[in-house]
Amino acid sequence: MVNRIHLLIFWLAMLLLHACASIYSVVEFEVLQPATVSIPENVQQLLILNRAPISMDVFEERDIKGVDHKQLIMLDTFIVNNLERGLLEVLQGSPIDRFRTPFWLTDRRLDTSAMDDLILTRREVDAICTEWGGDAIICLESYSMDYDEHIQNYSDSDYPQTAYYEISSIIKWNIYLPGSPRPFDSYTMVDTLFFTEVQDGLLIRRYHTSEMLKEAFFVSGKKYGRYLVPVWNHASRILFKGDEKALREASKLTSQGDWDKAYIVWEEMSESVDSTASAKALYNMAIFHELEDHLDSANLLVNEALKRDTLELIRAYKEEIDTRILNRKELYKQVR
Repeated sequence: MVNRIHLLIFWLAMLLLHACASIYSVVEFEVLQPATVSIPENVQQLLILNRAPISMDVFEERDIKGVDHKQLIMLDTFIVNNLERGLLEVLQGSPIDRFRTPFWLTDRRLDTSAMDDLILTRREVDAICTEWGGDAIICLESYSMDYDEHIQNYSDSDYPQTAYYEISSIIKWNIYLPGSPRPFDSYTMVDTLFFTEVQDGLLIRRYHTSEMLKEAFFVSGKKYGRYLVPVWNHASRILFKGDEKALREASKLTSQGDWDKAYIVWEEMSESVDSTASAKALYNMAIFHELEDHLDSANLLVNEALKRDTLELIRAYKEEIDTRILNRKELYKQVR
């Protein structure tokens, strides 16, 4: 009986998925997202400064048991290099040309990472910028790292049912501008990455510690890069393509790449006395304009669609387009 019920649920799920697939189609594209922090327009040359201290405070004691000083230096270099590699990848992929070729500097602190309030003075910032011809300093102030292994055995044996590694880090960055007595911006990242080795008793992959550290800090570097500069993000929109005959016709046209003809079909359909059908057509027209980067036209059309019918998909899209319009002003400031 239980198996029959499970089989029935499975087929119902399959039918629902098939039904949804016949009603909607998906359009994928790239959207430029603004940076979280807006670096002033007069900043043309970035200086990336690593002043994070090399000390035992950076690592959990259990993680470096038996590690001598030379090995600790090598580990620190490996971590910082991958952190900077992730940051550079984002800077070079950004539409802001002036940030693509920063100067890389090192002036490691001799104190401990516990003294995280020890910032650069105004005089130090001015001197560094003057010497290297920089307009702003992106400074790695400190980082810490913790490494854990988690193993859960089967209840009736010593064989692992689940095994994974966990790498955690806390990374502090500051942005300094010449002439200012305090940092322009301060950002502390707390990251945790998990690497599964055994799942449900099956070996997924054997990870080397260096691979995990490389990936963890490379990802952290990319995250901070996305905080500094605008980046292209993947986006998707759902088009109505059924139940109405006109929508199915337009869907065939879009699948063939003939969006202009599809738009004519939607335009005619938008005049329908059927308010729901009209709303769907106007919504699809709005997405067409968004793909052309005509955000104001898309906004007008989605507002018209909502007057005809407040379908959940249309309401959700209204929030998306409103967010893009709000971001546009900030993007203009950051990218120009």
